[in-house]
Amino acid sequence: MYTIEFQKHGLPHTHLLFFLHPSSKYPNGDDIDKVISAEIPCSKQNPQLYNCVKDHMLHGPCGMSNKSSPCMKNGTCSRFFPKKIQEMTIINQDGFVHYRKRDNGCNIVKNDITLDNRFVVPYNPCCY
Repeated sequence: MYTIEFQKHGLPHTHLLFFLHPSSKYPNGDDIDKVISAEIPCSKQNPQLYNCVKDHMLHGPCGMSNKSSPCMKNGTCSRFFPKKIQEMTIINQDGFVHYRKRDNGCNIVKNDITLDNRFVVPYNPCCY
């Protein structure tokens, strides 16, 4: 099952729903990190991926830096950005994934505001 979305600012994207056999599921954070990233890549090691993340995979800026952002509802981001810095990907008791977002010093300036890994929308680096 899938749907394709076309948004105002950014690339068209697809939401896919897969049903996996239990032996094929990703059981822990390390397995998830092999296929999904939520961090700014190194601009020297992979400039193409870095530019894609910079142009299409950053949320905001919003919050105190931009209170008029469309995602802001009652003074907070309705998408819960910025996310928390965390050293490893975890799956909570409800099965919700909290992606690794390390404080590794990587930043991107967008609209004169410096964004770090807390503002990166999860993506599949293998696609780039």
